[in-house]
Amino acid sequence: MTPEIAVVVPTARREARLAFLLDALAEQSLPRARFEVVIVRDAGQPAPATVPPDGLDVRFLTAPPTSGPTNKRNVGWRSATAPLVAFTDDDCRPSPTWLQRLIASADEGHFLQGRTEPDPDERHLLRGHAKTRSVSGPSAWYPGCNVAYPRSLLELLEGFDESFVFGSEDTDLALRAQAQGARPRYVNDAVVWHAVLSRSALTAARDAFAAPTFPLLFARHPDQRRHLYLGVFRNREHAAVILGLAGLLVARRSRGLAAAAWLPYLAGQVRGNLVPGRRTPRAVTRLGLHIPGKALVDLAEVAATIAGGAARRVIIA
Repeated sequence: MTPEIAVVVPTARREARLAFLLDALAEQSLPRARFEVVIVRDAGQPAPATVPPDGLDVRFLTAPPTSGPTNKRNVGWRSATAPLVAFTDDDCRPSPTWLQRLIASADEGHFLQGRTEPDPDERHLLRGHAKTRSVSGPSAWYPGCNVAYPRSLLELLEGFDESFVFGSEDTDLALRAQAQGARPRYVNDAVVWHAVLSRSALTAARDAFAAPTFPLLFARHPDQRRHLYLGVFRNREHAAVILGLAGLLVARRSRGLAAAAWLPYLAGQVRGNLVPGRRTPRAVTRLGLHIPGKALVDLAEVAATIAGGAARRVIIA
């Protein structure tokens, strides 16, 4: 029986997380004969390697080691045989009906984007500088942790553009698909649970430099700027932290002006972290201790974005 859908997963040194994902695929409501699983690792990855659950047919492939998942996604879908290809990541767990919902919503004229939520088993870790993914409606960025494309469309587009070594390759693919006449379809009940990854402020700041090709997206797709804050900033926090940094430059002349420059950033942190009715002294103290590290991370993200944009003659922060 020819599978109806393929699951392609790039992975790199996350064997425990990969085991969780394979367990979730083994529990899919869709009969196993109707889907195939392709996992693509870095060549030469040291043992031990995850063993799939009994009865789940998985092909393990390798790709030349790189700093990102893009070429692994291409190796995976090109080796698949199914007419529909779903992509997710090694730090995700698909819900039991994920594949069934994707198949039910698929046709040749659309590519699919599913719902992504923080893993319910790890939601308690979602604090401080923790990292996860949440997509609760149609997203203009089409993250690759929960998307599916007709194989015919992938062939037309020649897959992911490997100029995007790490980051934004998924957005670029979706925008090129739309330029060819395909349309996105959001599938709310095709749910993937994304891991919550705890990080220190220093680790989060370092991670800011891990996706250097983000500015390339705007060099290739200028219209995507309409989804940036004020057409320039990745988010409101970046705009506010730059204003605060500018205030420090005039601190010697006017401490009041310097302090006022940080008010929008501080107000944003209060809105985002203090729940109305629960603004206890303990919560306020915790936020006060958190803000310096958060500002460090935001400034690192701004620096990485500006540097990447300068290399591609794109003004973005």
